[in-house]
Amino acid sequence: MGRARCCCAAWLVVVLVAMSAFVVTFLLVVELTPVEVTVDEASLGRLSLANTSGNGNATAPSFLLSCNLSLAVAVHNPSWSTRAWRTSPLDAELRFRGRPFAAFRMGTAGEWGRIRALRTEVHRVASAAERAPVDLGRFEVAEFARERVAGEFWLELVVAGEFKYQAHSGRRRIKVSCPLRLSLLPTSAAFERVECTEECRDDDDD
Repeated sequence: MGRARCCCAAWLVVVLVAMSAFVVTFLLVVELTPVEVTVDEASLGRLSLANTSGNGNATAPSFLLSCNLSLAVAVHNPSWSTRAWRTSPLDAELRFRGRPFAAFRMGTAGEWGRIRALRTEVHRVASAAERAPVDLGRFEVAEFARERVAGEFWLELVVAGEFKYQAHSGRRRIKVSCPLRLSLLPTSAAFERVECTEECRDDDDD
């Protein structure tokens, strides 16, 4: 009887050790999944382009872009047990055909930037660029003209920041790209939620 109890106790210890090892491995590997970024709402009020070169035949014409854009950008923490918080500002940049024309800050670093497990923080931004200089070539200018006639523009939102995860010493930098299909037509369909894709990611164990 005593020997049977000892065997049961030994097996119980083995099971507990195995479960502990699994939990630790899970937390160290799976729980380092970075935050996810989506654009839940976007509306374009105005988008115009002005040529300031004096004539359209200049070798390197200078263009000024003006726009009014409203966004709702969501940052989701997919972890079920680990909090994440920003260790650097959360910055965003708007681009047309890869050319940046506006930048803004959506959030600052610090304890107030924490996102609890399985929670989402939403940043509502109204970006207005008035005659912002943008470096466009002939292809980009022709594409802008084509999209203006169609009444539908493709812009890119790039979001960058750095996050630290509870119980992990390292920090993780993210940079994601969000393609935005925006219409100026009053009869256009509602904006569809966009999942941003990772442009680059760096881990910092310092």
